[in-house]
Amino acid sequence: MSPERKDPPEAKRTVKEWADFACNTNPKAKCRSQWNGDEISFCHWEAESAQDILDWFDEIGLKDYMSIELHEQWRFHSYYDQSDKELVYKDY
Repeated sequence: MSPERKDPPEAKRTVKEWADFACNTNPKAKCRSQWNGDEISFCHWEAESAQDILDWFDEIGLKDYMSIELHEQWRFHSYYDQSDKELVYKDY
């Protein structure tokens, strides 16, 4: 729900305010990026363990409103990092 539709209404936050909250509120679980659609949301988390993320969700009450799946990833790269670093590969 958009903040202005809440009762009582709240001010909209800026992207900078979101980033400050997501990355600096909990030292054990940091949300580095977020994508939202109509049916699903995806977050890129940085944490020592999956449990640190789940504990954070418990602490702020998100588990009451959504189902959560965590999938550890061994490689992340983005269009926004066009460096000459070598890609990481995994042998199966």
